[in-house]
Amino acid sequence: MCNNDGTRTSRIRNLKLHHHPTTAGPQKITMKFLITNDDGFDAPGLAALYEALAPLGEVRVVAPAVCHSAKGHAVNTHSPIRIERREVAPFGPIEIVESSPADCIRVGLCAPGAERPDFVVAGINPGANLGVDLFYSGTAAAARESAILGVPSLALSRYIRADHSVNWTALSQHVTRIVSLLTSDEHRLDTGHFWNVNFPAIDDDAHPPDITFATQSLLAHDIRFRPAAIQPDGNGSVTMLEYAGEYKSRGKTGTCDVSHVFENRIVATPIDLCTTAKHASVAKS
Repeated sequence: MCNNDGTRTSRIRNLKLHHHPTTAGPQKITMKFLITNDDGFDAPGLAALYEALAPLGEVRVVAPAVCHSAKGHAVNTHSPIRIERREVAPFGPIEIVESSPADCIRVGLCAPGAERPDFVVAGINPGANLGVDLFYSGTAAAARESAILGVPSLALSRYIRADHSVNWTALSQHVTRIVSLLTSDEHRLDTGHFWNVNFPAIDDDAHPPDITFATQSLLAHDIRFRPAAIQPDGNGSVTMLEYAGEYKSRGKTGTCDVSHVFENRIVATPIDLCTTAKHASVAKS
């Protein structure tokens, strides 16, 4: 069921923002952004994110060298991390990190000489990160790592459907709108939190989706497997399994994040870093 026990319940409310700020144009914010993703520095979602944030301020790119999708919050503490600095269109000079999205944030915020940004933004992920996806997502892990290190952050993802291709230009405009909203003083979260934002599978310039605030679903995915191959060996056999679950068939209930995105709304969920069970008995030390 949906988790309705969040610490920021005052921020969970519906907003009707059909034309804000798409028709009026984005507000000039002049912030310093650090951006990353989990799909690699050459992914179209990262370029779309850069185009969305460039009108709002300075944008620094620190991104993985290769795809780390659905690899969670992995970090490297046991071997040197290679960082390549070079020009890449459309960004200009960027830092390409041969490690995870979380390590990109560690490098971007903690490497010698690193300049602290006003905001970290991870995405745009081609695929939703709703509900329990946050435990698997490299995109969410980057935003979480930033929150751990005390820098406000957002994770941005877009629900993918086979019958709707991604219009990155239109999506970039929606990103400008939501980032302008969530970086405002009214919606900036306390330390120890980050925003998880998901866009529906529509990118309509003429009719921008509503923005709503909702809780995180904790219902499990439709997890199923099918045999891909059976390979005999000397001691028996090795079975290859292929994931066969359908994202659209996952559980959803009430007014949590999954339901809103499936109903074609942009949904923003405030995520708390604290995972201590709120009602469990914990001995005081």
